[in-house]
Amino acid sequence: MKVSPPAHWFEFIKNFTKKFEDEIVYDMVRVLRTKEDIEERYNTYQFKEFLPDYIPVADDSGGQVAVISKKENDTKVYLSSYGTLQEEMLEVLDRDLMHWMQRKFPFDREQTTLSTKDQEEIMKKNEALFQHIISHPAIIKFLDKKVVTEGLMLPENYAAADRIYYFQEGYHYNSIENKVLTGNNPGDFKPDWVVLAVNYFADPFFISLKEESMGFPVYFAYHGQGYWEPLKIAESLDIFQKIVDDTFSVRSDKNALADYFSKYKDIENPFWEEVLEAIENNPEMDEENAETETSESDWRKANLYITDIGPNKIEIIALLKKEHKLSGSEALALSKNDRILFTTGYYKWLDYHCQQLEELGAKMEVEIIE
Repeated sequence: MKVSPPAHWFEFIKNFTKKFEDEIVYDMVRVLRTKEDIEERYNTYQFKEFLPDYIPVADDSGGQVAVISKKENDTKVYLSSYGTLQEEMLEVLDRDLMHWMQRKFPFDREQTTLSTKDQEEIMKKNEALFQHIISHPAIIKFLDKKVVTEGLMLPENYAAADRIYYFQEGYHYNSIENKVLTGNNPGDFKPDWVVLAVNYFADPFFISLKEESMGFPVYFAYHGQGYWEPLKIAESLDIFQKIVDDTFSVRSDKNALADYFSKYKDIENPFWEEVLEAIENNPEMDEENAETETSESDWRKANLYITDIGPNKIEIIALLKKEHKLSGSEALALSKNDRILFTTGYYKWLDYHCQQLEELGAKMEVEIIE
């Protein structure tokens, strides 16, 4: 049976394959690196019958298996065993795949202690923070754009606007210990700080909601030091967005990157010093090793249209509802069109959506935006 992993799995695998050459890591954990690997485990152990809404992503040498939900809005990693694939028996391993990788893929159980009341309180905080940030176009633009340039300490994982408070876990709160992490003492993560993105090492990029009149200066801090020491890295979110955009536009040109960031050489900011060091020491950016398989057209914007929704109408309607944030009736009405705009994005990254729609029997058309 074909399996469609959620988008966050593809992002995880992209980072995993960059960091590890082999599927076996730390001598005991086997990470399933491809959709074919996942499908083999899914079918062999009869996930469709016993745990149909989850997919295996890794296992250890003792019969334990790490699984994730097929649902995009559930990023947690769960622990099960191949012998007892039951949803009610799942235990939380980690908040997401990237964080689990950073912790070296432990299979230790970390059962959440949040009560129903606590979970409802987090939902309320998420809604309140979401309503606050949607009134600021610069924040929403930054979160929606999700510009990723790998290997330079810059943002690689962005918050989803409608789940912004959940992204604060590890900074504002710890759901495993049911503990608030913010405070107003020196070294505390302040209550008004909001993490918008993190880099590969889970170091946060954040703003202060108290600094709206200043255009939301952007701060960075190193994760895991036992205290938080914010470094201002841009005078406003718009300025930081331009830096990220400019970096992405010359990401494969080492000389151009070095020239662009040379203006930061004398400002004595540890973050920009580290970015410059990453540029200088990254062998993948050397001219003789430059990536050649990606054409310029891969980074052109494109529209993905559904031209025939196929036999699985209910599933397609559900995808339209989610992608466009529609009501059920609105998604149903949209599905009746002869040509449906499903999404817009970089041509290179439409492949995931194409595979997802193709597996449901839909027909598609990709149109480059001139």
